[in-house]
Amino acid sequence: MHNEEGLDSIKKIRYAIGKLEVLGLKLYLIRHGETDWNKEFKIQGSSDIELNEYGRELAFMTREGLRHVPFDIGYTSPLKRAKETGEIILGGRNVPLYEDERVKEACFGMFEGMTLKELEDRNDPFLDFFNDPVHFETTNGCETHREVIGRAVEFLEDMILPNERKYQHVAVFSHGAWIHSLLTHIYGRDIEEFWHAPRQENCGVTTIEVKDGTCHVLKESEIFYNKDGE
Repeated sequence: MHNEEGLDSIKKIRYAIGKLEVLGLKLYLIRHGETDWNKEFKIQGSSDIELNEYGRELAFMTREGLRHVPFDIGYTSPLKRAKETGEIILGGRNVPLYEDERVKEACFGMFEGMTLKELEDRNDPFLDFFNDPVHFETTNGCETHREVIGRAVEFLEDMILPNERKYQHVAVFSHGAWIHSLLTHIYGRDIEEFWHAPRQENCGVTTIEVKDGTCHVLKESEIFYNKDGE
């Protein structure tokens, strides 16, 4: 009788371990909350702009929406808007949050702080970054799409893929162009599809399953709030 119970316990343990091995890792890419520059349609890039009050509200609503996700670890862009978003969402949990330069937004050089209208009024070639990625030519300190993709992939290969059996739920707090960069790589898209829909909303959550070194996108830019005016 005791031997049968012992064998039954061993089977249960093996089954549980097997389930853990199959589950893999879930990666949550979370764009920062709103900033005043977002509202004013200003180019942010690597400029260190903090969240506005509405941006903080979005982060708290997203925190509530993700309350059942047992995060193991978080990584964040060192820029204030992403870092504060991460601190709010992971607040009250015993979850470490590490800064990583590779998760920063694309650098837009001298164009940071300018509005889209200013650039459109003078038909600036810089707009190709958003409107025609294939023909975008780097200028005045701007990163190219491929450069941003390069560091996003480096982060994925260094910090995520080797740890798919160590962690189950990993949060990355980043930026719109950076998230599109990683998705471009995961989907195997050409640069011309860099801005493939859906748009990465403020505090939008993109969920990716990582299993046996392969990434599968489960959800894109999920939000846990009602957009104003919609």
